[in-house]
Amino acid sequence: MIGKPLWTIPLLGIGIVLSFFWLERLSEQRLSINEPTLIMVEPGSNIIRLGQQLIKAGQVKQPLWQLRLLDRFFGSDAPIKAGEYQVKPGAKVLAFFEQLRSGQAYTRKLTFPEGWTLAQWRTQLQAAEGLRPVTNRMTETELAVAVTGTANPLEGWLLPETYLYTRGDSDLKILKQAHRAMQKQLDLLWKTHSHQDLQNPTALLTLASIVERESGSNEDRSKIARVFLNRLKKGMRLQSDPTVIYGLGVAFDGDLKRRHLTSDGPFNSYTRAGLPPTPICNPGASALAAVLTPAEGDWLYFVGRGDGSSQFSLDLTAHNRAVNQYQRGK
Repeated sequence: MIGKPLWTIPLLGIGIVLSFFWLERLSEQRLSINEPTLIMVEPGSNIIRLGQQLIKAGQVKQPLWQLRLLDRFFGSDAPIKAGEYQVKPGAKVLAFFEQLRSGQAYTRKLTFPEGWTLAQWRTQLQAAEGLRPVTNRMTETELAVAVTGTANPLEGWLLPETYLYTRGDSDLKILKQAHRAMQKQLDLLWKTHSHQDLQNPTALLTLASIVERESGSNEDRSKIARVFLNRLKKGMRLQSDPTVIYGLGVAFDGDLKRRHLTSDGPFNSYTRAGLPPTPICNPGASALAAVLTPAEGDWLYFVGRGDGSSQFSLDLTAHNRAVNQYQRGK
């Protein structure tokens, strides 16, 4: 029997070595992107479909068969996961494939400022890119049931914060997160602070929402809280403009008139004693803390100075002087 020529053995070895080096170079191939890029991987995608997508977008230079070979030799057996992924310049193709298998999708941020109303939250959610809308047609009662499981008004029960989400998450998911965060914050503050002037956490939340809307500076929050607590203790009406404005809703055109203050309604704290029926906004943690740890003082009145700060007074005579000075320029 005639064996193979001896010279074929070195050639075979050279071929193996060259193949190894070629595969090694292939494993170092990088995506053709010059700036951070978001790539959407649709449900049901695999390496073949993804490769076609990348080639069509000009994001890889290799032909499809090389991408398949690269993944077969160096990739894992796990399937790629659908989602939106961010890829940075210089990223290796193989590393990107593994990123898709790990499910490390791009995380987006959505910030809700302190003092926003539920209506403002809903507008922000509707405008958020990549967020799946499931609540935009719900009434406020339907929304409250979806978020909390009860028909109690949702206003005030969302904690202002920055929330993270990935493309395809629902707006309801964020609202539920914000509601749980507010409940946790309220429970913690209620358990760790004295609250003899407040009947329950809802009263704390409602008063904090008024303090939030009245405060022009962080330094004044605890003093404003003290004013309202003093007035409640004495049986005085709160006489807070933001409560009236909230009650007017979309009818408010930015100009609060005397007729608005004298027209009775559930949120008019000029005509009705005690707290309004619900919070008037979603207060932040600092406003909640201000109500539970108010400044010490006997003030019953305050007026804005026009620079974001407030002038506090012990009696009506001093308050009227402050109003003339800071509001009427007398």
